[in-house]
Amino acid sequence: MIEITYKIIDGGWANAKIGNGRKQTKFAVSYLNDSLKELAESAIEIRSKDFKTVVFMEEPGEHVLILHRNDQNKIDYELRWYADWWSWNLIEEGNFKTVLKGSTTVPKYINQVRNILQELMTALGPEAYRKKWIEHDFPIEEYEKLK
Repeated sequence: MIEITYKIIDGGWANAKIGNGRKQTKFAVSYLNDSLKELAESAIEIRSKDFKTVVFMEEPGEHVLILHRNDQNKIDYELRWYADWWSWNLIEEGNFKTVLKGSTTVPKYINQVRNILQELMTALGPEAYRKKWIEHDFPIEEYEKLK
């Protein structure tokens, strides 16, 4: 099981939460990375790829969601915390703390991401999203693929 929420707040920040049914981790997400687009791409590409990552930058540090598709329908995931930006090579890849692990199915993961995009589209739309997120546009192409 995986539960993901992602809410845009003001000025280039979002609040995210990832849970496995027993434990959840809440964290802030900075506009410095296009995390929503990465999340949407992961839901599209996990159907055909065995491995995907999604980076949620903070200032400093970042959470990285690691997805391993282990057969046609199952995903094992791990949420890692890096004290600096691994995605920008500012910390070694092996220097992380695992904060959450679990498994889910491909359809359940895709539905979680689809719901996030639908909620943001309904609540904000592309123009308001861009104003609040500052650096990146709403991932409309990915949203259309997932609808």
